[in-house]
Amino acid sequence: MHDSGCGEIRLEASAKAEGIAPDLPEVLSARARILYAQQHYDESIKLALEAVAQQPECEGAHDVLGRAYFSSGRYEEAAKLAESALEIVSNDYNALIPLINSMEKLGRMADAERLRRREMEVLQDQLQHFPDDVRARILLAADLATLGDSLGASMQVKIAVAMRPLDANILYNAACTYGLLGMKAESLDVFRQSVNAGYSNTDWCMQDPDLKILHDDPEFKKLTEDRARKAT
Repeated sequence: MHDSGCGEIRLEASAKAEGIAPDLPEVLSARARILYAQQHYDESIKLALEAVAQQPECEGAHDVLGRAYFSSGRYEEAAKLAESALEIVSNDYNALIPLINSMEKLGRMADAERLRRREMEVLQDQLQHFPDDVRARILLAADLATLGDSLGASMQVKIAVAMRPLDANILYNAACTYGLLGMKAESLDVFRQSVNAGYSNTDWCMQDPDLKILHDDPEFKKLTEDRARKAT
């Protein structure tokens, strides 16, 4: 499962805030997210930790911290974050994603399932209140696939892609769902579409356990290598 990108509006807003109060935890968290998007993981982690030290419930800080840990292969630290901050992040489906993925990378499948079931509860509640939340819908599809509900997963992924057919992040997560369902051809096809739509986080996708079915595929490797070259 994947995170959303960091647009120019966020960059501009963060720059303004940094000029006014650079040491506020919210500003540190925003700067950490920008550094994460630029794949400067160590610097991102440092700022996110500073934000959490100042304000344990700082919005977005645990989310970006977990993502930076996962993308840089620091799975043990992400797992420790899940244990220490679960009460804070348990209602934030975005923050749960890298923690679940890290648990799976460590082979801690029971812990991963426990977090995933919590995430699914949060997503279902979100969709009850906001049925147009496409990101919540596509993430729910992946959870349903993991927990064995192939029919429900297929239905949710088709609805999400129909709602946002050119959204790189939605397409990426659709590829993850198909990967979890063992549908390799469909997963590769939608992953290709996500790259064509602008998906670029190669560090994430090459470690994402939801795309394990593609990791040894020659076309997948070529797509990620070509995208990585373009990003440098």
